[in-house]
Amino acid sequence: MRKLILNPLKLLVLTIAAGALAVSAATAAPTKGKPSGPKPCHGKAKVTVVLKGTLANDPIATDTSFQLTVMHTNRWGRAYKQATQPLTVNVDANTRYVKAEQPSTLDALAMNDQVVVKFKRSRCDLLKSANSPAPPTAKLVVDRTSGP
Repeated sequence: MRKLILNPLKLLVLTIAAGALAVSAATAAPTKGKPSGPKPCHGKAKVTVVLKGTLANDPIATDTSFQLTVMHTNRWGRAYKQATQPLTVNVDANTRYVKAEQPSTLDALAMNDQVVVKFKRSRCDLLKSANSPAPPTAKLVVDRTSGP
């Protein structure tokens, strides 16, 4: 029988080839599918939050906020409905008011009026503060009370 003798050059080539195969298998891309763990929140997506309810106070023109008892919301406003009622809603110079389909003012609102409040908030802020949401600053307040 003939003995198998490997010369050093062949042994070196085989060792390098085996090492290259091992490295390529270790650095292969992961399998396709959903990544595990929570999704990252980048905070750039703004969503419109809609709150519907009744006014719990009678605001005057110099007020910077009013009290709202929240009865209904869209999906983004659920935390505001679960918060302590009445909810404080801030207003500023950019807040628009509508009453009887006409532009209005803050002092035209009265206690127990049915209103819709709209504002925008970052989706990530809403998700992070689900238990205690920050007081909103209204962009639009619509008085839906019928009658004079």
